[in-house]
Parts: sequence; C-alpha cells; structure tokens
Amino acid sequence: MSILGGNNDHFGLDIGTNHVRLVELSGGGNKYSLKAYAQAPVPAGITQSDSKLDQQKLAKIITDLAKRSGITTNNVVAAIPGTSVFNATIKLPPMTKEELSKAIKYQAEQNIPLKIDEVKYDWRVIKEDPATKEITVMIIAATKSKVNQIIDLLRFANLNVIALETSTVAMARSLAKPEIPLAMILDIGATTTEIAVIENGTLVQTRSFPLAGYALTRAISQQLGLDMAQAEQFKQRFGLSQDKLEGQVYKAIEPLLRNILDEAVRSAKFYQEQFGSPITRIILTGATSRLPLINEFIRSYTGMEVMFGNPWTNISYPSNDNDNIMNVSAEFATAIGLAMR
Repeated sequence: MSILGGNNDHFGLDIGTNHVRLVELSGGGNKYSLKAYAQAPVPAGITQSDSKLDQQKLAKIITDLAKRSGITTNNVVAAIPGTSVFNATIKLPPMTKEELSKAIKYQAEQNIPLKIDEVKYDWRVIKEDPATKEITVMIIAATKSKVNQIIDLLRFANLNVIALETSTVAMARSLAKPEIPLAMILDIGATTTEIAVIENGTLVQTRSFPLAGYALTRAISQQLGLDMAQAEQFKQRFGLSQDKLEGQVYKAIEPLLRNILDEAVRSAKFYQEQFGSPITRIILTGATSRLPLINEFIRSYTGMEVMFGNPWTNISYPSNDNDNIMNVSAEFATAIGLAMR
C-alpha cells in the first residue's frame, strides 16, 4: 500500500525527527543481502520545517549520506510520517471490483477530514469474512502538499522517487514474523509514537500520536532541574529503574508512559471489538525501546507479552558488522521495510 507506486531497484529512506537513515538490499522474498546502510544526524527541527532553505540543507545531508554509504542507485522509496497520514478501516458488503472502486472513493470522501481533491489515497482489502463475504478495507491518505514537499526534497537531493509509503506499512513489512500471526507494533520514537496491528504480515490497523521520547526527556528535565542533554543521559542510563537515583527518573516518566500504553490498550480493544481476536503480543521498536526495564514495565501494565523487534532477521550481512547493526536495530525498521518493498 503506497501513496505513489513503482517497482524499480531502489533504496529505502527514512527521514526521522533527528536522523536520516537509508538501506539498500538485494534479493527478495525471505532472503535479502545488505548492500548498504547508513545514518546521519540532522539539526533540530529541520525535518519539520517548510522553509526552502531548510529543505535544501536537508537535501544536502541526504545527498552526502547517499554518497558516503555507497548505494548503487538513485531510485528511492521514502516514508511519509504517520502524523501526516489519515487512515480509516471500513467494512463493506460483497461487490464487484467496479462497485468497490466507487465505494472506496465515497468512503474516502466520508472518512478523510479533507477534500478528496486535496489528498492522494490508496486502499487495500485486509480481510474477507468467509461466511458473509463482507470485506474490510483500509484507506490511507496523505495531503498532496505533503507528498509534493517530500518529492521536492528528494529531487533537491538528485534522487528519483519511485514510491512513497507510510512508515507503519514499512515497519509492518520488516517486523512481521510468520510464527506470530497477530501482534501490535509499538514504535516509540523521538517525537511520535506509532501503533500498528499486523495480522498474518498485513497491516490492519494503525494510528499515530505526538507523545514519545522527547516528552519523557522534557519531564525528567523539569522534575530534576536538568538541561535537556543531561536529562537524556539520565533517561538512557536509568530508564524505568525504581532502585537507581531513588527512582526519580521513573517517577518523572512513568505517567507519560502510562498515557502511551493506554493508547496501545485502546487500540487492542478496538481491534478485538472489530475482529474478535485478542492481541497478546507487542513488538517494541523505536529509539525509546532501548530504555532499561521498559519491556518489563510494558508487560506489567498491558498484560501482553513484549518482544523487541528485529528487522534484520531475514537479511544477511558480514558477521564483523553484527555489533554495529544490533546497536541500531531498533531505529532501522522503517528504512529496512522500505528497502524490502
């Protein structure tokens, strides 16, 4: 499911809040080989800026990173952040392809809070009831202005855009496991948390909200009287420990993590109400997933099993690079999913 589509050889590009990451793979199916991967930090706020000057600066960062990484193509599949995407999951009675196409347009007009001529949208049948033949469809849309902004940015970087996908679609592709037919991906990034329910490898539910790692750091900064750099260090070092530093870091971030997990629990309940099956496993990813004891906290609060997502599972790479790759595995799920498209 993509806003723009294409099938050429390409690399995946994830433009995050504070880093740009890219991955190029060869192969396909369940056997991929790593050709190139790299990441680079970006100045604060630049990826959210509409300024042409900032976009040109960001384009140069991407160009330099692509050259340094040794990628072999200028074709790129890039991610649209979840906060820029509207989505809706709807149920429809059995109908022909022609009827379905018309129904989707009508449903998009009814469920997307913008004029239909202001967005680009795509859709996918994600379920079909074997008894009633009722179908469940997911519609994903992004504003044309956001799509054009990303395309312009990548053209500044001398790249050929062959597709744009949402970050949750890409993550679902890289983190889904055949042995786990139903799970929730919980991606706690820097400024945004994204929730994606995957069933048999297919994304069936998604949502995004602006509460994530930076908010935790800010809470520590305010409660302990630290600057943001010190607060970030305390967050990474002490995490959810109640024994270290008299539990002060835990006390600062625990209410915010509960808010994040309340959204995850609500999403799980909504899925069960819609489709009848309980979600019992969370696949944890994103930079904030590396906080000490966070998996134990999530397991205790939600009652779900928690596992760390590893997008490198089906990718071969030099063994001497294993430590470097594992150190950044949580941050590369989107870029890898885009490269696997």
